[in-house]
Amino acid sequence: MKRTVSIYATLLILFSFYAYACSASRRSDSPKSQTSYAMGSLVTQTVYGGDGQTLENAMKAIVALDDEISYRNDMSVIAELNENANARLSAKALELITQSQKLSRETDGKYDITVLSLVLLWGFDTDSPSLPDDNDIRSALLKTGYEKITINDDIVTLAGGAAVDLSAAGKGEACEVAVNEYKKAGITGGIVTVGGSVGVYGTKNGEKFTVGVRDPFDASSLLGTLLLTDIYISTSGSYEKKFSSGGTEYHHLLDTDTGYPVENGLISVTVICNDGGLSDMLASAFFCVGKEKALTLIGEYSAEAIFVTTDKHIYITGGLADCFDSSYGFTVISP
Repeated sequence: MKRTVSIYATLLILFSFYAYACSASRRSDSPKSQTSYAMGSLVTQTVYGGDGQTLENAMKAIVALDDEISYRNDMSVIAELNENANARLSAKALELITQSQKLSRETDGKYDITVLSLVLLWGFDTDSPSLPDDNDIRSALLKTGYEKITINDDIVTLAGGAAVDLSAAGKGEACEVAVNEYKKAGITGGIVTVGGSVGVYGTKNGEKFTVGVRDPFDASSLLGTLLLTDIYISTSGSYEKKFSSGGTEYHHLLDTDTGYPVENGLISVTVICNDGGLSDMLASAFFCVGKEKALTLIGEYSAEAIFVTTDKHIYITGGLADCFDSSYGFTVISP
C-alpha cells in the first residue's frame, strides 16, 4: 500500500470497492497496513492505534472462517454437509445457513445458497466459465431450492442432491471477524476489505472513514464516496464475473427460476448495514430480486442501499443522503 497525504486503503481488484484513509496526524495513531489473500480474494487492512500483531490476528480469524465455511475446503463443515447430506454444524456455519434460509423465504427463493450445482456447471469459480447445455441446467435446477434444507438444532440435512455454497455471505462475514479482532485489541480504528465487502471500525485519527464505491462502468473510477464508521458495506454486480459466448454476455448472478443470469436492469447493488455477513447476503439478494422488491425488505434489516441500473441511473435510500457524495446525479428513494 502506498502512503501519501491521502491514500487508498485498498484497491479491490475485480470487485466492488475502493476504500481510502488519510495519513495519521499523530504518531501514536500512524496507520499499519497489510495486504494478504484469502477466500479467493485480496484482503487488505489498515489499522490506527494498533500494530502488526493486530493485523496478523485479524488475518488468522479470516483464514479460520474460510476453513470453517468454504465448500472448497474438504475439511470444512460445509464440505462435510455437501458430501454426506447431513452434518452437525459449527455455530457460525449454522448461523449463516439459518439467516440465508430466512432470506430465501423472503425473496421467494431468488436468493438461495443451494445454487452450488448451477455455479459449478457454469464454471464461474474457475478461470474458464462456459455456457452450459440447457438439459444440464434443468438437471441442476432440480437440485436447487432452499426448501431442501432442514435444520434440527445444530444438525442440518440436505435433500434431493442439494449442495450449499456460503460464498454470498463469506466475505462480509470475514470483514466482521476481522473487526472483532480490532475491538479485542482496543485500537482506535481500522478498515478491512475482502473482495467486494468492507468493514470499518472506529475512526482514523478522530475522523470517519471514507469508502469509495466503484463505478461499475469504469473500473478505474469511483461512482461516489461514503463517509461512515462502525458499519459494513458489500456490493454485488453483474460486472464482477462474466464471459461472452455467441455474442451474448453472461454474468455470475444466477436466476433460480431459469438457471441463467439474472436480467432485471441492475448492474450493481451496494448494501450498508451493521452486520457483515448480512450485508453480503443482502447485496446478492437485492440484486437478484430487483430494486422494487428490495425496497420492501430494507426496513426489516435496518439496511441502506445504492442501486445502479444498466442505463446508468443511481438510486440511494434515504439514510445515505447525508453521507453519500457523487459527481454524478442520483435519486433518493424511500422504502
